[in-house]
Amino acid sequence: MRRKVTGIRRRRGGWRVEVRVNGKLYNKQFPFATPTQELKDWREEQIEKYGGDRAPAKESFGADIDAYLSRVTAMPSYKQRAAHLHLWADELGRDRSRRTITPDEIDRVLQEWLDAETPTDHRGRPSTGLTPATVRKRRTALQSFFAKMNGKKSRLVNPVKLAENPKEPKPEARSIDYLLIAAAIDAMPTHTDAKPGQVGRPTLSPIRARVLAHTGIPPGLLKKVLPTDLQLTAGTLRVVPRHKGAGVEARTLPLTSEGLAAFKAFHAANAYGAFATESLNRSFKRACKRIGLDPHTVRLYDLRHSFLTQLYRVTRDLATVGRFGLHAEGSRATARYAKGANQTVDMAAAKALGDALATGRQLSLKLAAGPKASG
Repeated sequence: MRRKVTGIRRRRGGWRVEVRVNGKLYNKQFPFATPTQELKDWREEQIEKYGGDRAPAKESFGADIDAYLSRVTAMPSYKQRAAHLHLWADELGRDRSRRTITPDEIDRVLQEWLDAETPTDHRGRPSTGLTPATVRKRRTALQSFFAKMNGKKSRLVNPVKLAENPKEPKPEARSIDYLLIAAAIDAMPTHTDAKPGQVGRPTLSPIRARVLAHTGIPPGLLKKVLPTDLQLTAGTLRVVPRHKGAGVEARTLPLTSEGLAAFKAFHAANAYGAFATESLNRSFKRACKRIGLDPHTVRLYDLRHSFLTQLYRVTRDLATVGRFGLHAEGSRATARYAKGANQTVDMAAAKALGDALATGRQLSLKLAAGPKASG
């Protein structure tokens, strides 16, 4: 037997749900098998439909966000998800019911983020708002929130699905020449800043950056590497399962000679464990500036792009790039990392095809001329 719920009672072999809005009573009969949450949702719909934005005082969009975040703490991108949802709460209002949020309101906020004028962007130039990629991530966060909070069996429509999704931008080629990468890492400080006359503490930033540059693994996975994952004699690295996107099983990757040397230094310095990715990113950017690169045009994650781009340039095989990049089989993300080498690979493919056709043509001419010559 179900616990007694306000506005829901047994009647005529089922559940009778009723709610009074602005003095008028609304009711509906449901079968006994109907989930309790669906009965509650129907009451909420009537309140929203006939009572404007009235909602139970104990419920609010902000409170629902907190409840949602408490249920997804294991999400790899939890901090980013939380930041995006709190931005939505700021725009749409924290104290209202989530069930009163409409697709039109969501569209308005998305468009404002795309078009909002700010004095300058991160490069010091006039800006016309957030990039479509960033806005898409914020939209995805809200859509996932509604899907989770409404439940799979709910009759409530996810309002985000009815809102426009900004067009996905074409991926950029983000690779950096390895001579420049080596120069930048060499320009990274080996010790932290200290007072005059004192020596700062040793920093592991250049050691970690060199590993990222010569293995292509994401910074988040580098933090999870344990001494037992490294087989320095065999020259391999075991990486834990990756949950981003479709997810990837644990894999053992062969290391290049540079990657093995980088990990040997990593192991010798005991650089295992968590580190602040943003701090490492800032250190890398400052080093890029020292060697003459515009720090606003590079980022730490470009080291991963550079490794996978170079891998594609050498192997000319996207499946290999996907395995080293820890992508799910058939992932569209693989092509983004290979984009920087597309022209080189296409030119090589065109030359190889031309050579093959020329060889085939010459062979055909010889075969055609053979009987005539013998006659």
